[in-house]
Amino acid sequence: MTASSSSEYALGIDLGGTGIKAGVVSAHGTLLREWKVPTEAEKGGGYVVARMIALCRQILSELPEGIQSEQIIGIGIGSPGVFDFKTGALVAGAVNIPGLNGTPMRSIFEAELGLPTRVDNDANVFVLAEARSGAGRDASVAVGYTIGTGIGGGVVIGGKVFHGAWGFAGELGHVTVEPEGIYCPCGNHGCMESYASANAIATYARQAAEIHDNSILSGMSPDEITCKSVGEAAAQGDALARHVIERAAFYLSVGIGSTVIALNPAVIIIGGGGALLGEMLFEPIRKHLRRRVYHQRVQSVDVVGAQLGVDAGIIGAAGLAFAERNSN
Repeated sequence: MTASSSSEYALGIDLGGTGIKAGVVSAHGTLLREWKVPTEAEKGGGYVVARMIALCRQILSELPEGIQSEQIIGIGIGSPGVFDFKTGALVAGAVNIPGLNGTPMRSIFEAELGLPTRVDNDANVFVLAEARSGAGRDASVAVGYTIGTGIGGGVVIGGKVFHGAWGFAGELGHVTVEPEGIYCPCGNHGCMESYASANAIATYARQAAEIHDNSILSGMSPDEITCKSVGEAAAQGDALARHVIERAAFYLSVGIGSTVIALNPAVIIIGGGGALLGEMLFEPIRKHLRRRVYHQRVQSVDVVGAQLGVDAGIIGAAGLAFAERNSN
């Protein structure tokens, strides 16, 4: 793709436990080219940061045709963990990369590469990508959930991630949906992710299959029962599988409903593996929201699946650089 010389671009980096993906992204959220390298997390945080910087240098030397280095306005990084958003330092939570916690990523990248750098949690980055150029495009307030091993979340207001007073806003998977319910490793009881993550859906399905003998799930071994296989059984009309999904939708609606009342978002975006359940999950969430949120009777908030897929991490990370520039 040939770029206009007057256009601006940013580098987006999606840091994962097994792979680092990076790319050049336009101001409109178009990913022009992507690079990938293994993380090699076992070599430690210092090695991984050096690997990311080397990858950025490679990208800057291999920019797509028509893009000049002076058109790159900054770098954005999406990473697991909790950040100090004033300093850009990773405070905690990078459990898969030993030694990364405490790393002042922003200052390191700016010193090494001379480009303004912003970092954020990977769930926030996902929501920012969808709000800028995906399912929440042009929404003044967008809320997103990633349903996977746990439930991540994020809030984007006016095109920027909302972090709250201390940077913890958007930890939506840890909203309480069942007081004194299942213990969550975060220390709370009854968190949404304990009831409606992909792992929680599979766990409840295994328990239910043990006491029902008239389900497709009953004929599977515990290891075969996953969120995906529950969805496949439900698509075939299996009543137990549909009940499992309905239960997850109910608990999602409890947490989402509180967020809708507090923030009045234009759209709720669902991503991650759980989003593959599609309308089997989204429609019961909408149904329960109509009961729980009084203004749904006046103006409904839609519940939709994410659109950007595996590119969201890179696009959203680059979006951090554009959001920062636009606020100055």
